[in-house]
Amino acid sequence: MSGTNPLNQYPESAEDYWLNFAEQLTGLKDDEALEKMTPAVARLSDLFTVDRPEKKFPDYFSDNELLSAYGLFFLPQSFVRTTYALRFITEARQWKAPASPLRILDLGSGPGSCGVACAHYFKELGVKELELNALDHSATALAALEPFAEAVLGNEYSVKTRIGDAHRTDTWPEGPFDIIIAGFVLNEMKSLNQPALVEWVESMKDRLTPEGLILILEPALKITSQRLQKLSDEIAAHEIVTRIGPELDAHPCPQLADGVHWSHEVRHWQIPSTTEFINRKLHRDLRDVRFSFAAFSDQTIPRLESSAIRIVSDIQIIKGLLRFIGVQNGQLQTIEVSTRGISKHDVKLLAAKFERGDIVSHSQPSAPKVRLTDSTDLKIVWAAQPRN
Repeated sequence: MSGTNPLNQYPESAEDYWLNFAEQLTGLKDDEALEKMTPAVARLSDLFTVDRPEKKFPDYFSDNELLSAYGLFFLPQSFVRTTYALRFITEARQWKAPASPLRILDLGSGPGSCGVACAHYFKELGVKELELNALDHSATALAALEPFAEAVLGNEYSVKTRIGDAHRTDTWPEGPFDIIIAGFVLNEMKSLNQPALVEWVESMKDRLTPEGLILILEPALKITSQRLQKLSDEIAAHEIVTRIGPELDAHPCPQLADGVHWSHEVRHWQIPSTTEFINRKLHRDLRDVRFSFAAFSDQTIPRLESSAIRIVSDIQIIKGLLRFIGVQNGQLQTIEVSTRGISKHDVKLLAAKFERGDIVSHSQPSAPKVRLTDSTDLKIVWAAQPRN
């Protein structure tokens, strides 16, 4: 992997904030503070994976130790996931932020992993006036969000917090908002069935400006991704609000039909040094950030060519070819690219040009399986990583 897009970077100011938080909590400095926090990170990691509760998640942000663990280890990942989703929306789909001031509502904000990331992204794009509204049921999380947001954004942007529930619309602040983001909260709203989730999205639209954006992010687990996909497909089918990502159209996801694969993103990232230090004992696979997302907006955006294909699998290096799966006009397509006559080194470089979630095209007729005899026949329409 070659250079890194600066928009993909987790800001040093964010990393420093959570290191300082851990130092104040433990009374220790630098690596000693991180060492002290490692068991709490392990506890939280188990809660998110092997010990996931069947009904309701506890308010882990009410425990300062777990809050600190989240800020050091999990928040950076969600921050970068949000950035990648926004890059797809603004670059690949060319959604444009309405005129400032840009009003953002972060539902189930926690200490700000997605909402602050969203505000930071548009600040980096040059938005001068911005208001971040954060809603969460945890007063402790909101208390941490305000200074965290100031550390990352500076004090020239407005940040407002409010205690409430992401699924209870009567607790939300008044709109309209230009962006409503719900990051990793849908999986904690286990009691809501499909009709209730559709109503939830409709409530977001009611608080949205005419050209505003709804962004929902979820873990890349099969159960969480498929639940979001079913919701996304229903919103698109009934034209409640136009779907702009990650799908390139309103066709239902063909991966749901086979019951084996599911739509999710896999993106390379630069691991913050504090997160990497903690992981020396935990040995979690942090090479990539994985997530699923759904984005909706009634803003008129340019249509992609019908030849555009979204990559929905890893890139396989097989003797004599590269193989991956894409979705084109709602249909799965297996694409094989001949690598005969190319050195092993160059084959690896070629494979590294593509990631799950990128958009490519080729000139062959649409078919369930396509074989490209020349690697130059495969064109990159949009890729998240800068490539050589």
